[in-house]
Amino acid sequence: MSSQSLLHGLAILLFLQWISTLIISFLQIPFPPALLGMLLLTLLLGTGIIHISYIEDICNLLIEKMGMLFLPAGVSMLLYLDVIKAEFSAIALTIIISSFAVLLATSLFLEFILKRQTKKGGKS
Repeated sequence: MSSQSLLHGLAILLFLQWISTLIISFLQIPFPPALLGMLLLTLLLGTGIIHISYIEDICNLLIEKMGMLFLPAGVSMLLYLDVIKAEFSAIALTIIISSFAVLLATSLFLEFILKRQTKKGGKS
């Protein structure tokens, strides 16, 4: 992991963030630029325009430091502790229902993909 590869990867990620911000501003749509940047990155990685080795080092570094990046959000929650206490049952119910929904959607999708692969394997 060299400083040059880190800077190169960071430049790519920041460029994609800048492009996504420009797109969102130009189209005037209510969409998070960071999410559009991730979608652009996924598209560019999938098509081979950006090779994974270009951003691998910076992504590994950011993942290592992810806990530290969530610290400000955790501290900010302390400011709204009274709201969280007042709405705890609604928050807990939402978390439980959405967790089950994600689990169900993931399992159905995985089952679909596995059946599709089995059918492809049987035809070959």
